[in-house]
Parts: sequence; C-alpha cells; structure tokens
Amino acid sequence: MSLIAAIHTIATLVFIAGSGVVAIRLLWLAHRTRQLPELLLGSAILCSALLGYGVMIASLVIRGGVTEADAVPALAVWLMGIGRCVHDLGVTLFLAFVVYVFRRRAPWAWALAGTMGLVMWGGVIVAASRGSFRAEQVGSLPWWCEYVVIWTYPLWALVESYRYGVLVRRRVLLGLASPLVANRFFLWATGALFTFLATATASIPYLMLGDLDLMLRWTPAIRVATALLGLLSIGCSLFAFLPPAWYRRWFDEPRPQHVEPSAT
Repeated sequence: MSLIAAIHTIATLVFIAGSGVVAIRLLWLAHRTRQLPELLLGSAILCSALLGYGVMIASLVIRGGVTEADAVPALAVWLMGIGRCVHDLGVTLFLAFVVYVFRRRAPWAWALAGTMGLVMWGGVIVAASRGSFRAEQVGSLPWWCEYVVIWTYPLWALVESYRYGVLVRRRVLLGLASPLVANRFFLWATGALFTFLATATASIPYLMLGDLDLMLRWTPAIRVATALLGLLSIGCSLFAFLPPAWYRRWFDEPRPQHVEPSAT
C-alpha cells in the first residue's frame, strides 16, 4: 500500500469511527431526554457517515478493480444500493433536523427541505432503475438530482448555525448564555463547512472523466485533501458534542471585563 493510500485509509477509518462515537453519544442523549433534535441528528450521522459510507466502502472492496458493469459481483451491487439508500436517508434526517431546530415555524423551510428530499430520492430511484448501483451514471439528470443535494445540504446547516451562533454570542456578552454553548454552534457550523469541502473535493475527479491521465495525476492530492477535510469535520463534531475537560474548563475561566472609566 502506498503512503497516499495508507493516509486516506487511516483518515477514512478515523472519520467513520469518530462519526460513530458522536452518533452513539447523541442517540444515548435522545434516549435520556426523549427529545427529537438529538434523535434526528444522531440518526442522521449514524446513517450517513457510519452505516452508509461503511457499506459503500465494503461494496468497493468486494468490487475490487472490476471496471466492466456486467462483471461486477452481485453482492457488491446490493451493498452499493443499500449503502447509497442508507446514506441518503441520513441526508434526509439531517435536513429534518436543520428545519426542526432552526426554522420550525417557517413554511418555506419545510417546503425547501421537502423539495430537496424529493429531488434527491427521485434521482436515486430513477438512476437505480437504470443500473446506477452497478455502474455510476455520471452526468445524467438523475445523477445530478441526487448529488446536487448531497453537495449542498451541509451549507444550510452552516448558515443556520453561524447565524444562531452570533445570536447566542450576543447573549453571552449580556451574561444570559454560556460561552461553551455559543462555541458549539460555531464548531458545528465549521464542521459543516469542512463536510461540504470534503464532499466537493472528493467529487473533483468526476470533472476529469474525459482526461484519465489528468485524473490519475490529481487523484493522490485529491485523496489527501479529502482525508484531511474529513478529519477536520469530525474533529469539530467531537469538540462540539464531546468536549474534553480541559476544553470545557477553558470556557469556564472568567474573562476580563472591560470597565468604563468613571467620570470625575
């Protein structure tokens, strides 16, 4: 195994394992609190980052270096179909989480999330009927319908989390909110940014299908960049939902207060 492949493999395993830890933490919290947001987000991470990616990776391993669609093992085809559907279920749950937490009373948000879900699942179903689990149909309309949602859904969480983080930060300055809570919104938003960048970077080879030599030259750099972005993403999630004691203490330390000079 080359160094690049080793880095990519280790980073992928760390990302999947870290995602599993965060998902289990949130699902355990949902079990204790009986609250829907923890259940939605924990299930979304479990389906997309752990089960979905894990099953799709297993499919690629079983497939090996087979390039002819008719020669792909049946088990690899089934696993790819299961992995894609479970991953996209995670995306659907994530959209529901964003709307429920940030825009619960906004009809346009529910309409947008519903439209994104219909576009994505419509693409999946139509592409599957054309054999996409056996051979990816890059550039087809169903392919675009699925992937345009997969590429963009983290951006919604990014915008909403940064927006709400600013609002909470203002409350912190008034002594009405915890600095750690405000930081969690910024960590979650930054993690969503890294998720978007990792997904976009991993998709760059699709733009190079017409030039295989160019794709081969750039693939090592793309794999390293994707791996590093994935690690940064899961790192933000771990610090947001499982912050170590030293990190929590740093936010508990009293901050120096600005005192206006008294009038004389």
